[in-house]
Amino acid sequence: MDANESKQPLPNRPEAKLPPLPQGFRIRKRPLPNSASHLRRAAPPKTASSPGGPVYDPDGYHPPPRAAHTVIIKVTAKAPFMSLVKRVRKALDHGPPQKTKGLPLTARIAALGVDTRKEQQLGPIADALDDVVLIGTGRAIQKAVEVGCFFARERNLMVLPRTRTLAAIDDIEMGDEDDADADVEDGVRVRNVSCIEVGIRWR
Repeated sequence: MDANESKQPLPNRPEAKLPPLPQGFRIRKRPLPNSASHLRRAAPPKTASSPGGPVYDPDGYHPPPRAAHTVIIKVTAKAPFMSLVKRVRKALDHGPPQKTKGLPLTARIAALGVDTRKEQQLGPIADALDDVVLIGTGRAIQKAVEVGCFFARERNLMVLPRTRTLAAIDDIEMGDEDDADADVEDGVRVRNVSCIEVGIRWR
């Protein structure tokens, strides 16, 4: 292996480590996006900065370009396995007719009405063909993978796992007032969270 290649930073590695907390302060982690918002994504208000842009999840998850029929299901560690399986099955059964089978990739994307103008910034355009996408972070990653493996046994379905990084927000709060620095105020900071996407689509 080339010495220069071995020194290259990892693609998902943050540019700089988070600074240490001031004395007397503590971190309160905000909850990640609510798993209840797993229904079809609603289009954001069209503004001058994002005319005709990609469709976003109501709770703020910004996925790569996808078809309008793609269903996002956020997985929690305590979610029942069979409940997730039934939700995925229902989304697959109620999806659009598979009229794009056998078409080339570009023709399938055009038939599904996916906006590809921001392909380079938002991710591989091949992800747009997913009918269902499972999102899992932290302890829910294992559950999302297990559901994906369940559907991988079916020959007419294709399961594609992908790893991504999400930005979570932590609140920095004052703990013990006696030990806290007087010149430091409460604030927030961004923390990177590992995330897995399990895309499920018809072949």
